[in-house]
Amino acid sequence: MKKGLGLVIIFIALLSLSNFVIAKGTRSFSGEVGLASNGAAALNMLALDVPTGMIDINVVDGEVVRYQVDVEDKSNNWFLFATDLESLVLTEQIIDQVLYLNIDEKGVTQKWTLEVPRDLALQLNIGVGSIDLDSFSQSLSADIGVGSAWVGIASADYHHVRAAVGVGEIQAQGFEQGSLQQERVIVSDQLTYNGTGTHNIDIKIGVGDVNLSQDLINKRG
Repeated sequence: MKKGLGLVIIFIALLSLSNFVIAKGTRSFSGEVGLASNGAAALNMLALDVPTGMIDINVVDGEVVRYQVDVEDKSNNWFLFATDLESLVLTEQIIDQVLYLNIDEKGVTQKWTLEVPRDLALQLNIGVGSIDLDSFSQSLSADIGVGSAWVGIASADYHHVRAAVGVGEIQAQGFEQGSLQQERVIVSDQLTYNGTGTHNIDIKIGVGDVNLSQDLINKRG
């Protein structure tokens, strides 16, 4: 009798434990924001803050920022640590002509795909992940903890370009018009460029790589 009761208890315990294991969840957000909305002054910058994920940006002719975000729970499938994806909120906030897009949750991976007007500057922060940006001609500020930045510029018409990597490598092509200096010290790499343009690029990566070049799509094959 006691043996049978023990088996029942074990069965119930295993059944309860199985309820804590769930499949990894996903959720998507999408939207668009006009550069001049509700009669306010036109936007001049887009700011994104992504704890973990990827930002893929296409530069387009137009007056609208379009985005899609695919969010995936990264809690290793255990219910006790799972993120409630249905409770996530994507916020759109405009302050001083800057559009801030944000999902305030560190327990997920975010994959952003955006169409950005050609005249919009970018401010991008990623804890762990990558940036993929092509045909860019505006100002860019990017800060990545661990990851990479692939930036294809439409021309080298920039006033100042700076890239710094704590551990990793910087590759740059197409900056013959101005003064380019690159210094590599053991595992770190730093690049500065001074030209005659009006915009600036500043990229900082703790661990990872930077590829900064004209016609980057063609060069990547």
